[in-house]
Amino acid sequence: MTDKILFVDDEPNMLAAYKRSLHKRFLMDTALSGHEALERVKKEGPYAVVISDMAMPGMDGMQLLMTLRELAPDTVRIMLTGLADQKIVVDAVNQGRVFKFLNKPCSPENMAVAIESGIAQYRRTMEMKACLAQSAAEVQGLTEKLAYQSKHDIFTGLANRQTFEIQLQPFLESAQHNGRKHVLGFLDIDQFHIINDTCGHVAGDELLRQLAQWLASQQRNGDLLARLAGDAFGIMLANCSLEEAKRIISSRHEMLKNFQFEWEGRQFETGISIGLAPIDHNSVSVNAVLSAAETACNVAKDQGRNIIHVGSASDQEMTDRMNEVQWVNRVNEALQENRFCLYYQTIAPIAEDACEGDHYELLVRMLGENGEIILPDEFLPAAEHYYLSPKLDRWVIQHAVDWLSNHPDRLEQLSLCNINLSGHSLGEKDMLHFILSTFENTLVPPEKICFEVTETAAINQLNHAVRFFKALKAQGFLFALDDFGSGLSSFAYLKNLPVDIIKIDGMFVKNMDIDDFDHAMVKSISEIGRVMNKKTVAEFVENQEILQLLRKLKVDYAQGYHITPPRPLNDMD
Repeated sequence: MTDKILFVDDEPNMLAAYKRSLHKRFLMDTALSGHEALERVKKEGPYAVVISDMAMPGMDGMQLLMTLRELAPDTVRIMLTGLADQKIVVDAVNQGRVFKFLNKPCSPENMAVAIESGIAQYRRTMEMKACLAQSAAEVQGLTEKLAYQSKHDIFTGLANRQTFEIQLQPFLESAQHNGRKHVLGFLDIDQFHIINDTCGHVAGDELLRQLAQWLASQQRNGDLLARLAGDAFGIMLANCSLEEAKRIISSRHEMLKNFQFEWEGRQFETGISIGLAPIDHNSVSVNAVLSAAETACNVAKDQGRNIIHVGSASDQEMTDRMNEVQWVNRVNEALQENRFCLYYQTIAPIAEDACEGDHYELLVRMLGENGEIILPDEFLPAAEHYYLSPKLDRWVIQHAVDWLSNHPDRLEQLSLCNINLSGHSLGEKDMLHFILSTFENTLVPPEKICFEVTETAAINQLNHAVRFFKALKAQGFLFALDDFGSGLSSFAYLKNLPVDIIKIDGMFVKNMDIDDFDHAMVKSISEIGRVMNKKTVAEFVENQEILQLLRKLKVDYAQGYHITPPRPLNDMD
């Protein structure tokens, strides 16, 4: 009996009679006028239910309920009147938003039933508001965590590259305009892939966390520390000469030589190659300084690894020739000599209503001069940087069409074949014509081809992407948005992109069984996919626990090493 009731009537005897008959069942206050009722609401509210007589001197029941609608919108309002005018009933319901309309005389039994119904309605409203408040708090918490994640590396908790670049800008300006001197260090773990290959990515992630903690423990006040890429870290020593920075970094490097990583009883010695670059009045930009430090680190690796090298203009030129230009030449030669091959990775259905037939993504590999397989991580960055990626996309599309055309039995079993397109291809004027002409004289139906474009590439040139998508979708091709969820504005842009499939960023999938935030992100993307009638694919599915969670979240498809690793396309022969 915690929900309070207020009974308003200008007849004292009426109030007394109802209070005598109902006081054992309800906590009831009374008021003899509308003004008295409002004062009680302000001082003693909230009330779950207010029952008001219609005809009262001064402020009548209609005016009271209209005022209560603004003053206490959650309170359930019941009208009591001896008049039988239909217009009064309609006005009371429409204008006063009255819950119930009772005619005088109303028996205590009927009044009790009406009050109980009003209390139930009030409680439902309060429960709904509490749920909404809880949901709002959860959304706020998720938003704050997402904002944090957008600025920090999820594994180490350090600032990410984007945040690091923003933090570096004031130091660069102080060097350019005030003559301050700072030093940027680029650290890279030598042979990091060995730990990933022998112990798995979980071990690699743990090494990164341990190293990040150690680096943070050595940090001076005012210095900056970030994880810049997979196994690379950035350190900025503030108000420090190059000579002093070399002394500090050399001391830390000596201590790092004693750092050993242990995993499941095995110990690994970890070498660190370090490149240093000064930030002074000659520094042009943050990107230039970062590039110089990274180049110095690459030179340290070339000179034997696990050493420190100080960057200079000559190092930049040398490393550019040795690395990116070298890869550009190798990519061009491989294209001319047709030294690429296609792999495929299965995209397996999870949902019961998923389409039947073969569904896979095509992946490109380079063949070295000795026939060795070269993974795209090694040659794609240079291809992207020097605008060779459209040439690679054309090679993949042409060879995919040729293979499918030459394997009619596989084509018949095919449900969907995913082909990746780079961001540069979206803006290339001849790419649309190439795709349409390539498929024009073949038996490969456009409905069986889905082009994958990363979220970042689509958003960076949104207008080109929308026009490109619409032109090909008009011919029957499908589109998938890859790495979805990596940007803060992912959901907002999704409304403007005419895609059929959402591929959930594997960054959220691979730890969703142990990370509540990742689980919440996958759940949100799955739900928004269903609302927008788009199929969802989860990448990086690496164990059965994740697969079971995806099934519960009603994700449509799964892709990853737990389903099947990439295999040569010709293995399907």
